Amino acid sequence: MHPDLDTKFMVDPYLNWVKAEGAPIHEGAALDLLALDVKPWARFGMKGAVCHIDGRCDYLTAFLFALDAGQASAPVRHTYEDVFYVLSGNGETQITLSDGYEITIEWGEKKLFAVPINATARHKAGSSGARFVALSDFRYLMGLYRNEAFLFGNTSPLHGRQKRAVDAGLVVDPMQAPVSADELKPLALADLSVGVDLTTIGAKSSTLARRQMQGRHILGVDGQGFSLSFSNQTSDIRRVDWRHGMLFGLKGMQFHQHFNAGSAPARFVAVELGSQSSPMFRSRRSTFGDASVYASGAAIIPRDQERPEARAALG
Repeated sequence: MHPDLDTKFMVDPYLNWVKAEGAPIHEGAALDLLALDVKPWARFGMKGAVCHIDGRCDYLTAFLFALDAGQASAPVRHTYEDVFYVLSGNGETQITLSDGYEITIEWGEKKLFAVPINATARHKAGSSGARFVALSDFRYLMGLYRNEAFLFGNTSPLHGRQKRAVDAGLVVDPMQAPVSADELKPLALADLSVGVDLTTIGAKSSTLARRQMQGRHILGVDGQGFSLSFSNQTSDIRRVDWRHGMLFGLKGMQFHQHFNAGSAPARFVAVELGSQSSPMFRSRRSTFGDASVYASGAAIIPRDQERPEARAALG
């Protein structure tokens, strides 16, 4: 054995990196991102925190950021993909692509935006400050490559990927997306491999219970609702209530059903690895309508077979 090799086992490069960064780490079944404590995070040049929700998968992680009025973050470039959701305030992001071309995008509360992969970005808050969360595949890539310099210092010019991202659009408003009769509406954002799916639930209604393959991060956008999750028709039920600003997770290989007991539609976005343009997994291909693949564990519980607790949940 080479004398310089590290012989430790069961190392988690992501968790080691997070602890070394010194940002606050928040954990729980559901986190109120509007209320969580944030502290200066030197790498990003703004206040931030790491958000670990129960049920999170091993692919994604969530970083919470806050900027004071008129404050700008440090310019950062990285080779992981992230989706930003604006919790409060407004601002702009100045982007420099690999070829030197510069773009400025504007965003406000409840908007989603993204930065092309490996482009340099600097965020600047408006007159009221801003708070936003970034959901990314950094957790997976740090575990895969185990090299901080590769993820933050890679100078490879990804011209093609960046052009497709810009052409697809870097900002989307989930509040303006057409209401769909389907449970899930993919949102086209920056041609990402990280998928962003919108669910709109009508007043006094619920989705069907579906088995989720891999873990999901969910952000409440509009209205109020709650989600039930369970392993089978007789197992214990877990309930999470959500609204704008709440982040929670859905464990893989469990059934999940979402409810809106209010008198107006409610909306949330779900973020997971695998988008409509780049599904990544068989289960995601199946979700987006590819009937040629077999997605092990995929299942839907019909209305007439719903658990009694689900039928009674709306009163």
